[in-house]
Amino acid sequence: MGRRPEGQPSARPPSVRRNSPSTAYQAAVALLTARDRTRFELSRLLAARGFSQDERELAINRLKEQGHLDERRFATIWARSRLRAKPMGPYRLRQELDAKGVEEHLVREVLREMYEDGEEAAARRAMAAKVAALPRLPAASRTGRVVRFLQRRGFSTQVICRLLREGRQTHGDHECAG
Repeated sequence: MGRRPEGQPSARPPSVRRNSPSTAYQAAVALLTARDRTRFELSRLLAARGFSQDERELAINRLKEQGHLDERRFATIWARSRLRAKPMGPYRLRQELDAKGVEEHLVREVLREMYEDGEEAAARRAMAAKVAALPRLPAASRTGRVVRFLQRRGFSTQVICRLLREGRQTHGDHECAG
């Protein structure tokens, strides 16, 4: 395909110019085909591709009207996937959903749903995996590492202490230090 001589009009019809609502929509569809995204993510990615605010909004609103862009669905799928792959507490999951641009009321709903029975089951899975990875450490060192690990994963202090007390009764590890 040859280059267009300078000063000559584009061979593309105006309806499919690079920066048009139609091409913004097509780009957004391609991005959503790869995986679900939030409105925030989609807008940011379209902006990086050179689309104006108006073009992005038109494309995103059209996708939302058609049911292709559903933030509730995204947040639920993201949360389930993250909890399955990497058990974490509500604090950490909230941070991740916030970073994805999920609206606060949806974050609250999804966290309520994900931790309906509390965060202990996820904390227990995370703790078991970490303890198994540290079999040769002395109990005090292991406990300290497990506590810091669970804190980074966003579990509450109350749950961490409760699990450590259970572990101390079973394995004789040190007490939770607050």
